[in-house]
This record gives sequence, C-alpha cells and structure tokens, in this order.
Amino acid sequence: MKLIIKQYLASLKEREELDAILPDLLSQLGLNVFSRPSRGTRQDGVDVAAVGKLNGEEKVYLFSIKAGDLTRNFWDGDALQSLRPSLNEIRDAYIHNRLPTEHKNKPIVICLFFGGDIQEQVRPQVEGYIKQNTTNNISFEEWNGDKLAALISENFLREDLLPENARSQLRKSLALLDEPESSYKHFSSLIHLFSNPDKTTDKEILMRLRQINICLWILFSWARDTGNLESAYLSSELSLLYSLELAKSYFPKKIKKAKEIQSVFCSIFRVHQKISSDYLKKIFPHIFKLHALSSSIRSSSNIDVNLKMFDVLGRLAMHGILLSWNLQIINEDAVDVREQHQQKIQGVYSAIQQLINNNPVLFLPIKDDQAIDIAITLFFLMSDDNNNPFIQDWLNEIIYRADFAFLTNGQYPCHVHSYAELLEHPQRNNEGYREEVTAGSVLFPMIAFWAALLKDDELYKRVQYLKKTHLPHCNFQFWYPCEDSEQHFYKNTEIHGAALSNVHIESSMDLFEKQIVAECEKTADFKELSAVKMGLYPIILMACRHYRLPIPLHFWNIKKTEPQ
Repeated sequence: MKLIIKQYLASLKEREELDAILPDLLSQLGLNVFSRPSRGTRQDGVDVAAVGKLNGEEKVYLFSIKAGDLTRNFWDGDALQSLRPSLNEIRDAYIHNRLPTEHKNKPIVICLFFGGDIQEQVRPQVEGYIKQNTTNNISFEEWNGDKLAALISENFLREDLLPENARSQLRKSLALLDEPESSYKHFSSLIHLFSNPDKTTDKEILMRLRQINICLWILFSWARDTGNLESAYLSSELSLLYSLELAKSYFPKKIKKAKEIQSVFCSIFRVHQKISSDYLKKIFPHIFKLHALSSSIRSSSNIDVNLKMFDVLGRLAMHGILLSWNLQIINEDAVDVREQHQQKIQGVYSAIQQLINNNPVLFLPIKDDQAIDIAITLFFLMSDDNNNPFIQDWLNEIIYRADFAFLTNGQYPCHVHSYAELLEHPQRNNEGYREEVTAGSVLFPMIAFWAALLKDDELYKRVQYLKKTHLPHCNFQFWYPCEDSEQHFYKNTEIHGAALSNVHIESSMDLFEKQIVAECEKTADFKELSAVKMGLYPIILMACRHYRLPIPLHFWNIKKTEPQ
C-alpha cells in the first residue's frame, strides 16, 4: 500500500493537488493549519503553514511545496518556481513580516515538501543549504514521497480504522482501471465501508471524510496515468453523494469541528469537478466533428452508441451546471474572473448543441429513463433564453422520430433495463410486447411539460397525438421526492419518492401546466432536501443521474441560492 500511495504522490501536480491534501494531512496529525494555499496573493515562499506538536515541543511548520522529484532544475535552476528561492523568501520575508505575532517566539521548522525523492546529484547542494541556514530557532525537514506515504498510510488508512479487506478493495480498484465497471464496483465497496462508521462522533466522521478524499485522489491519479478516467468519474460522483450524507448535519454550523468537516467535503467536491473537467477535455476536441464521438465508441451495436452518447450528454450538461453553480460564489468585484467563467459556460452551451447536431443518435433515446439526461441538459440550457429555439427544435425532432419509430416498429423508447433484452428490442413477433415495454413513461410527459414552459403549442399537440395514436395504454407520470427522500437520496439505500400517475395531457396546454405547477407546490418535500437548503442543488441532479431517478419538476423553478 505504501508503494501505491508513493506512486500516487509522485504523479500529483503542485497546485490544487499536492497542496490540496497537505492541510488535511497536517490536521489529522494534530496540527492547527493557519495558512492555506491561495492564488493571486503573495505567499513569500510558504504554501501551507501550521503550528502544533509532532515530536514533543510545539513548533511552527512552514511548507514550500514542489511536485514530483526534486531535480537540479527544480532546486535552483531555470524553473519559474524553484525551491531554493522559495526557501530564501521564507527566511528573508515570511518569518520576519508575515508570521503571526503569537508564533514568533516558537521554534520554526521549514519543510521541503515534494511528492517524489531528492535526486542524488542535487542532494549535496540541498544538505549544504540546510547546514548553512540552520540556526537556534530555525531548522529544516525533508518531507518526501516516502515520508508522506508513511504518514498517509498511518493516519488515514490505519489498520484499526481501515481493515485489510478495505485496503484490498482499493488495490483491486486500482488494478482494474482498464475495466471501469469492475474498478468502480470495488471502489464503491470501499466507500460503503467509509460511510458506515461504527461510531458517529465528530472526530470519526472527519476521519472518514478525509479517507474518502485521499482514496479518491489516489484513484484519480492512477486513472489519469492510465488514460482511462471512467472509473474515477463514477467513483467521484458516489464519493460526493456519500460524503454529503456524512457531512450534511454540519452545515451551516460555525464551530471549529464543523468547519473542518465542511472544508474536507468541499475538497471532495473540488476533486469531482477536476475529474469531470479532465474527463471532458478528452471529449471536447471531437464534439465539433460530424459523427466523431459516435464512431469512436466502436461497437457493432447501435444500442451501445445510443446508451453511451446520452450518458456523455448528461455528463457534459452536469459539467455546465457545476460551472453555473461556481459562478454564484465568485465575488462580484472579480469582473475578469466572472467573465472568463461566463465564457466557459457559453462554451458548454455551444458544445452541447454541436454534440447533438453532430451525433443524430441523440435525436431519439432508446430507453425511457434517458429522459434523465435530457432533463439535466434542458435544465442547464434553460438558464439562457437564447437556447430556447435550439431546445424546441431538439424536442420536436425527438417526437418526430419517436412517431416514426412507432409507425415502423423501429427502436422506439421503452423501459427495458436489461442490456440483453435491449439488444432484441423491439420484439416484432411478440404479441403484447409493445404494451408491456411502454406501460409507463416519464419521457413524453416531460417533453409535454417543456412544451408548456416554452409556450410551444405545436410541440404539445404532437405529444398529444403520439399519446392518442401509439400510447393510449401508457401511464404518463412524474416523480416527486417524498418525506423519506432525504434519508435515502444520497446513498440510494431504499426506494423513495412518489409518482403522479396517469397525467392527462388531453387538456389544453395551459391547464396541463397549471396542474403540474400546482402539484409541485403541494409537494414541499423537495424544498426540505438538505442539498437544496444548502444551495447545493447540483448534487440532487447528480444523484438522479447516478442512481437513475427522474428529475423533480421543481427544478424548472428552483431559486439558485448561494451555497452555505
């Protein structure tokens, strides 16, 4: 396990990776972190600063972080941020001008922090520098990959807290990264162990969250090295959902332990966003080319292409939603940063439209529950009215093609879940088959509701025609969270929620919209979900996507409050 962790550390970058795990590690060691990494402000060589006792006497620990191995170039060469100049800044500026007054009389340890090892050709220079600059009050320590791996193993993955079978699940997940489903299965078993502690003290919950964070980082770094992020993506979604279940009772408390738990949860959130961003970087170059992504799936079955393309669409839309959510917490005065973020969001709008137009398979879902990915996409696109014409064209095309599929007995949307059965869909010689596999639908009533929101009477009438002509037997329905949903939403431990069945779309569009809106107002349990109260509404959408739950209609009128 130590070798696995060391390899993970060596692969991490300096910014937002190594400096993301160090504060948690120091806190777990019992130190009080009083300065964390920041961008855009002068740090005078110190990336992280902490105070506390590691070996008896209370000391101040000042960390300067570098990625990978410490080479001659990264020690005092041509690199933009070599280590030696940073150490000089700590001695010359930070200690004298920025060290808090209450810590000035304490012994100071300057820590050379890097994920790899010191290369032999540079070790004499490093040791000579340390001997020359060590004083009665200032000493130096080397925190290399071996030391970090040992500390992580001892403090995050201790045998008394994490049994051997849990370590085994992590090793199996890493070994099977080229088989994403198997890798994800083992990592999910690990998450289940972390999220069901025997003790529920603040300290235990904080430990579990830190373990999830570290293990997810390890999985991500290995997945990035192998060039296959599928397992890391799915695992990060699950990690975030289970972490919210552990942490939700600590929002918005202001006590110290609550702040630590909130900080680790936010760190897990950032890891997921980073994995999502890296995943989509691999896809973006191909989005703007006709059939490029569809053909890259390389399957002889159009079922595989259909399933994967809608999955990619949902992930791309979720990424856009997270960007929109991030925009809410960027300071209004940071005009340039906000403008850059807006440009990224506009880029995702364009990418989604190009993805759909360049991959016509996205004009007709084969499974009714692909309404989830469509709804997430619509929720993101609706935040800009300029997208409305595209939305209308897309939904109209879905209805046109569904009508044609029903007429010709082609691959019309169904609620078959078994992959083997999907391969045989539709079964043309099976009497009563169509009625069986289209007994219920959330897709078509969702499109009818969107037609009402967009005041598109023609689209609404086409859904009415589809229902009357091809699906008179079908139970059009919507899903709502219920009072049990808060308990089960994030871990999917039990079936929860309620359905509004036999939705009548025979009435006028206005009456249909009023009926649905009134039902949303009556079912207030959505507003009681902790993620909604906390302003973390993307997590509800993420849970729906991950566990394949229909998107609550309340989202079409959600107030995007600032996260707590």
